[in-house]
Parts: sequence; structure tokens; C-alpha cells
Amino acid sequence: MDVEEFLQMFLDRLETAIKGTPQEKTIQAHFGGKFASEMICKGCPHQFERPEPFLSIGVTVKNKRSLQEGLNAFIQGDMLEGDNAYLCAKCDKKVDTLKRTCVKELPRFMIVSLKRFEFDFDRMIRVKVNDYCEFPMELDMFPYTQEGLQMKEAAAKKKAEAKEKDEEIPEEEAAETRKHPQDYYEFRLKGIVVHTGTADSGHYYSFIRDAADHNGERWYEFNDNIVSDFDISDLGAECFGGEEQFSGMGMKQTRGQRWRNAYLVIYERKN
Repeated sequence: MDVEEFLQMFLDRLETAIKGTPQEKTIQAHFGGKFASEMICKGCPHQFERPEPFLSIGVTVKNKRSLQEGLNAFIQGDMLEGDNAYLCAKCDKKVDTLKRTCVKELPRFMIVSLKRFEFDFDRMIRVKVNDYCEFPMELDMFPYTQEGLQMKEAAAKKKAEAKEKDEEIPEEEAAETRKHPQDYYEFRLKGIVVHTGTADSGHYYSFIRDAADHNGERWYEFNDNIVSDFDISDLGAECFGGEEQFSGMGMKQTRGQRWRNAYLVIYERKN
């Protein structure tokens, strides 16, 4: 089974099993976050929002060089315009509208699913995306939250208005107060689930940071029943995908796809 499907099923069954006990909110307390599904009307001043719970965030890796690029694509949204314009309930008319999803509430442990499997409709087969996509040891999630986007848009609006009036925005006015302290948005890499193989067959194994090592430098590889030390400086070669060089007896060096790459990436809030 696909490891992400297995994880979702496992967490769902675990949540069902502990229902009615003092621990029934454990899954949500550790892994649960909320998306904001937004409709932002551009032809009128109205906005609509629907919260959606999540246990993982799916991020595109195809043609994305980093996790941050994938997250930027995730929050980009789509413009509904022309015949596809949104019917604003308050105006009772169709208006151009930005439809997007962003993070409303962050979990304590953030599970990111890198979308490495897709369906090729030309060949009618499932394929694996081995594109290079790096992810950092530490990640600031503020730019991808609803709060971060609203603050960025408000600052851009103020800047545009000031430019029209040929005025400067005072620094203290430009700085906005955040809902949470900065460490609420800061995450540190906790673990990685790697897939090696193709879309039809393969193998999963994990790299996990030692919880007792506060420097975050001691990592282990968990591969079936074998547990061994992992040098975190090899993270790029073992997890980011892309290409690598191959050479053999009497053969010239050639470049080919890395068939081993990260599929699930787990971050833990630093505080």
C-alpha cells in the first residue's frame, strides 16, 4: 500500500480506537492542523472562508527545486473569471474571484507529502516523479499561513497607496503584530520516509532524528529490522532526488535518475 494512504488509515483507525477515552484528542493535538479554503472576491469587497482539518499537506515536487517552491505553489490559488467567475452570495452577481487554500492553524508535528506519484494520461500508466526537490533542516511556515498572506497583501496595498500619494510608510506602521510568537511558526526536521523504486514496485525506509539529541545532529536509518547510524550530511544525496552518476566495469560514467527520494517529510515545532 502507498505509505501515505497507510498513514492516513492508521491515524483514522487509531483515532476511532481511542474515542471516548481521556486520550481521544491525542491525534489532533499532535498532528491536526486547519486549512482555510478561501474565496476572495476581486470585483467586490467580500471574502468567504471555510476551515478544513488536515493531518498532512500535499506538495507538488514536479519542476519544483525546493519544498518552499512547492509550498508557494500550494498557496498560489486560481483566478475564477469570465464564464467561470464566482457568484458572490452577498452581491448576488458573478465577480472575478481568487480561490485558494492556505494554512490557518499549524500542527505540532507537520507531515508533508511530496507528490512523487502521478498518472500519465498519454501512456495511461502511473509514474514516479524523481525530480530534484530539496527541503531545509529548519522551516519558517509563516509565509504560507493565512495570517502571513493577509499581512503580506496588506503591506503591499499600503505600499501601493503610499506610492500613489508619494508618501513613505513609517517602519513602525509597516510592522504588524502577529497572532502567535515567532517560534509557533518555526519547525525543525524530525524524520523522512524514503521511497526507492518505481511507481509499480519499491521499498520504504526512514531516517529519524534522535529525540534526545537537542543539537539535531544524531540521526538513524530504520530499514526493516536493521537500524544504523545516518550521516545527516548525506541528506541531499539520499533524499532530494534528481540525477546521479553511474559507472561500472569498463563503462563510461553516465547520468541517470535517482530512484531513491523522500516521499514523506515530518517537521516538529521547535518550541
